[in-house]
Amino acid sequence: MFHTLILILLFVTSSADVTYHTTTQILSRIQSLCVDPILTCTYHDDILVVDFNKNKEPDMLWSFNEHARERITAEIALYTIEALITHRPTKRITIIPVVNVWGRKQVDTGNVCLRKNQNGVDTNRNYQLSPHPYPPHSEEYEGPHPISEKESKLISSLLLQGVKRYINVHSGEYSMYMPYDSAVTPPPHAERMKRFLLSLHPLCPECVEGSAASVSTYKAYGTSVDYAIRNGVAEAYTFEVYGANTWSCAKMFNPQGVSEYTRVVKMWRRILLTTVEL
Repeated sequence: MFHTLILILLFVTSSADVTYHTTTQILSRIQSLCVDPILTCTYHDDILVVDFNKNKEPDMLWSFNEHARERITAEIALYTIEALITHRPTKRITIIPVVNVWGRKQVDTGNVCLRKNQNGVDTNRNYQLSPHPYPPHSEEYEGPHPISEKESKLISSLLLQGVKRYINVHSGEYSMYMPYDSAVTPPPHAERMKRFLLSLHPLCPECVEGSAASVSTYKAYGTSVDYAIRNGVAEAYTFEVYGANTWSCAKMFNPQGVSEYTRVVKMWRRILLTTVEL
């Protein structure tokens, strides 16, 4: 049961608005759960990595809150980790609940539109340089060279340990994408990934599904899911968990009302739990 949603009441400023957990609250709460023997928690610099069944072979890797302003993704990570403790998975699941710790802390203090890390790099463009590089002031600046950032170095190192399925969780729209982000050609295991997304569609009927570059008609270079597929990971996906038609950064990427927050968290918690069984 989704008993931990009771905690939301502790962070409500009115009957309509949710006050999100701070980055410190999320990481402290997750770390407190690591007394459970199914969990192993390790810090890599300031980035917390949570492993279920670390003694087993790598299987799944989930990353959240890579873009600082997408705060809802870390909230989903928190409640999903709590639910997994109850469900007792038998596979190894590695979770990074907050990839961009510095950036999310800046959002906590009011810089709600921030996307990039402390070096001004969009780490989800840092795995390969674009054929048309973005300038440093761009929101999609890919950095000085591939995998130059501690965030991308960590994700790269985990992916190369033999992960079978990678899910990178973002917000800004409702979608479930498979590679490629940078090309319309089908990746290896494309049919398997299509079946996987099709099986999840009833849980998110409003979600767009398919190859990101083909469905969205927008090509993104240097993403972690493209890197994963090109380096032997069998399946890689981007889940976009929420989007609103507004120019407000806070509202575009993150649900504001208690009921919408709860709906989004519960829906994606269920989807992520379902992926463990597929």
